[in-house]
Amino acid sequence: MALFGREGDQYVKNDQLKKMKKATTVFIVEDEMLIAACLKDQLQESGFQILGHSARGEKSIEEIHKLKEEGNEPDIVLMDINLRGALDGIETARQITELFNCGIIFLTGQSSREVYERSFFIKPFGYVLKPYDVEQMVMTIEIASYQRKLEVENREIRQKLETLLTEKIKENTEVLEMYNTIVENSLMGVMVFQEDKVVFANSAFANMLGCSPEETTRLTRQDLVNFLVPEDREWLVRLLDRRFKDETPPQHTMFRIVRADGELRWVKTYVRRIEFNQKIALHQTYLDVTEYVNFNPAINHQNNEKI
Repeated sequence: MALFGREGDQYVKNDQLKKMKKATTVFIVEDEMLIAACLKDQLQESGFQILGHSARGEKSIEEIHKLKEEGNEPDIVLMDINLRGALDGIETARQITELFNCGIIFLTGQSSREVYERSFFIKPFGYVLKPYDVEQMVMTIEIASYQRKLEVENREIRQKLETLLTEKIKENTEVLEMYNTIVENSLMGVMVFQEDKVVFANSAFANMLGCSPEETTRLTRQDLVNFLVPEDREWLVRLLDRRFKDETPPQHTMFRIVRADGELRWVKTYVRRIEFNQKIALHQTYLDVTEYVNFNPAINHQNNEKI
C-alpha cells in the first residue's frame, strides 16, 4: 500500500498565502482514501482550497465538469497515476487537459522510465513521488499554479495581439493604449521574427535575454542562435525552418539560453505562423521556466521535443 506524508513532516504554514484574495484551488484524484484525506488536511492547512476528491478517473471528469459549470474550475488537479477503474491516471489526465484548463501534477509511487515517458506527453506541471514530502508538495503546487496562470495569460495575449496586427489600425490612440497594456506590461516575452531578423519585441523579451529593447530589435537570426546553449542550436534551427514552411511542427518548445550576462535559463516558447505586413512571420511568446525545471529535475530536455 502506498504511504502518505512521512511521520514528522511539518505542515507548511504560509500566512501570506492564506491572506491572498483567491487561494489556489485543488482537486484530488486518489483512490487510497487515507492518502486523499491526509492530502486534503495538509493542503488546507497550507492555504489551498480543496474543491473535491474522486477515487476514479471517470468520476473526476464528471465532477470537474460540474465545477466548471459553476464557474469554479480548479487551478490544479493532483492525479494519482495508478488509479483503479476503466481509466488510469495518465488517460484521465489526458482527457482533463483536453476538456478543461487545469494544471496536472502527477502523484506516483513509481519512478520507472516507462511511466515517465507515457505521462510526459500530457505536459504535466510536475511530479511528486510517494511517500511525498509536504513542503515539496506545496512548492510544486505553487510553481504549477503560477505557470498555469502565465499560460492562460499567454493565450489571451496572443489572441489580442494577432487581432491588433491584422486590423492595422495602430495609429488609433485607443488601440495603442490597449497594445501597451497587453504587451509592454506582460510578464511574458513577445517577439515577431521575419526575414531572419527580429521585427518586434517587448520589454519582457529583452529582459529575458539581458539586452536593452533597442538592442533586441536589431537582433538577426545568427544573434538569436548565439544565445542558445550549443547543444540546442542545430535542432532548434531545423525547427525554425519547418515552422516557416508550415510543416505543422510542435507549437511549443522548451530549451536553454545563456543571457548576455552569462546566466543559464530555461525558457518555453509558444510559436504561431502568421502574416505580418503581407509577409510570413513567426509570432512567439516566451516563459522563463527555470524555477519550474529546478524543482522538477525529471523535466529536462527530451528527444521528443526535437521534432
